[in-house]
Amino acid sequence: MKTKALFIGILLLFPFAPGQAQLNEIDSLKAVLQTSGKDTTRVNTLVALGSRIFRSQPEEALAYSNEAIELSISLDFPKGQAYALKNIGLAYFVKGNYDKVLDYWERSLAIFQSIDDQLGVGNLLNNIGAVYFNQGNDPKALEYYLESLRVSEKLGDKLRIATALTNIGAVYFNDPANHDKARDYYLRAVGISEETGDLEAIGTSLVNLGEIYLEREQLDSALYYFQKSIEALDISGGDPYPSYAYALNNIGKVYAARGDYQEALKFHTQAYQAAKSVEAKREMALSLTGLGNVNLALARRDNGGVSLAKALSYFEDAFREAQSGDLKPEMEKAALGLYLVYKEQKNYPEALKYHEIYENTKDALLNEDRIKSIALLGAEYEFEKEKQQLEYELEAKLRRQRSVQYATAAGLLVALVLIVILVQYYRLKRIRATEKFEAQRQLIMQDKLASLGQITAGIAHEIKNPLNFVTNFAEGSVDLGNELVEVIADNEDKLPPGQYELLLGLAADLSQNAKDIRDNGIRADRVVKRMMEQARGDKGEPQKVDINTLIEENIHLAYHGYRANAPGFNIDIEKSYDPSLPPVEVIPQDLGRVILNIFHNACYALHEKQEQNGAAFHAAIRVSTETQKGKAVIRLRDNGPGIPEKVREKIFQPFFTTKPAGTGNTGLGLSISHDLIVIGHQGELEVNSEPGEYTEFVIRLPLNRPQ
Repeated sequence: MKTKALFIGILLLFPFAPGQAQLNEIDSLKAVLQTSGKDTTRVNTLVALGSRIFRSQPEEALAYSNEAIELSISLDFPKGQAYALKNIGLAYFVKGNYDKVLDYWERSLAIFQSIDDQLGVGNLLNNIGAVYFNQGNDPKALEYYLESLRVSEKLGDKLRIATALTNIGAVYFNDPANHDKARDYYLRAVGISEETGDLEAIGTSLVNLGEIYLEREQLDSALYYFQKSIEALDISGGDPYPSYAYALNNIGKVYAARGDYQEALKFHTQAYQAAKSVEAKREMALSLTGLGNVNLALARRDNGGVSLAKALSYFEDAFREAQSGDLKPEMEKAALGLYLVYKEQKNYPEALKYHEIYENTKDALLNEDRIKSIALLGAEYEFEKEKQQLEYELEAKLRRQRSVQYATAAGLLVALVLIVILVQYYRLKRIRATEKFEAQRQLIMQDKLASLGQITAGIAHEIKNPLNFVTNFAEGSVDLGNELVEVIADNEDKLPPGQYELLLGLAADLSQNAKDIRDNGIRADRVVKRMMEQARGDKGEPQKVDINTLIEENIHLAYHGYRANAPGFNIDIEKSYDPSLPPVEVIPQDLGRVILNIFHNACYALHEKQEQNGAAFHAAIRVSTETQKGKAVIRLRDNGPGIPEKVREKIFQPFFTTKPAGTGNTGLGLSISHDLIVIGHQGELEVNSEPGEYTEFVIRLPLNRPQ
């Protein structure tokens, strides 16, 4: 799984007066402190001071908060003690000492719960979730965020509802399969923040939305949201919030993706300076990693040793910052950067060391149980809300029923008739409500089953990482083998008779073997990538692709997928690809699904004919591509049983199928394939067949895709 570093809005819970007004407020509070006695007014003043200076002066904030705790205990003022404990946690949060943060915030939460201060409870639940999020424990973070959302919704506290929605979206963003769900939470948060006029919350949600488009490589949309985020945060005034640094850093990522490295360096540097000014370790580590990535890109482009040395320095600083704050997602990114730099320098021991750190950190952040926990927590939250709504409706109906019964007590006969009618009516209503409840439970179970597709994508991703490792080191081995051949050739006169040819041959064999491993690793990587795309079911964006390569990958997947259930089944596949076919703009996932479906249907038909005719029948499929009249033409022809004319007339209709019941066929495959080609690509899909002889599907796609 791709772990993304997304700004978490923990500090959105604590408003600050802008600029000079805040300084005046601090001076006023200090003046009140000079004249106050040992009472609750002094406690409240100490708490107010601590909440306003914990970022800029954490040590002084700790002193004020500790005094507030001692005074609150002596005055038996638990609310003041709870807020002071919260402020101490904030000061340690700035320092990156998460163990102490959790200790103080859990103590604060316990006091708020004991005095039934639900506003404080919702606040602390969100803050504790933020700590777990920054430590990479997404399931635990989501648990606290959802509970904070429940409490805040009961209170009608829009400020904290928006904060909780933003943070829940951040958790879902860490899983690429849940990006749409993350976007929905961010948009809900923006809508609520606009109602409250909370510009910092709006800025935070906008930068999060921009991250989704950055991940999808929609750079213009991403830049738009990042710039809007900066505008909102600028208007809000006050301290340079961590989200401000985060937005600047993401603008740097956009320019880096565009290849404008000088602009990227400028924004990453501004981001680091903004983060440094408030000692935001997470944003400092991210900015340093961004600077490292840009310098690494410059080194690769210009073969520059200076840029490579700068990249190494930035990644080392980023790793130290992340390590000191126990920020595992940022440690993962910095370790990956160090691995890439050392690999460029051919310092393979150090490269291997940081690759292991990267893999271990990534494995700690992502595993199957973690994905399941996040999915189940989200499903349970939605399920609980529906259940509460149903219970509320049932209770309301029962109250109305009792009112009707009491109102009709004067007329016994009439009342009895009405009671019988009402009892029967509400009995049926309750049965229907129970049936609805059960249907919703089944839908949730289906959603859990659907998550198996996500797990499949996760497994494919886990295969991809060691595969990339093998491929990369095979590449290095090819270079080493070639260097060995040169060394042997240079020392021919120093070798005993007969040893030169032997060593030269062995070295050449080693180099060739490494090249074969690399080439097959690249091929396997393409297959794994297709598995991930199919499992996740992403809609995808149009892009120029090599049609021949796309077809080859998908028929390979379809054939071996079918043979997994029919091991003894074999087909002769004849391929005739037009090498002059130019790249065509298509949605690769959609076209891949069409090829998979048609090829799978062909395998099914050939398998049936083979079982009927025995060994005398040789199953064969011919796949070809060509260019005709400004269109790319794809043909898939099998020598199966063919399709009768009456069946061909209905073959693209939804839910039409000739396969027997119980085979798991819905009759939607060819209907969806037809829509994907004709509507989705403005192309053509037709079928030709001779019963008993062959079936041929022909796909025609415009070389220049209409807009």
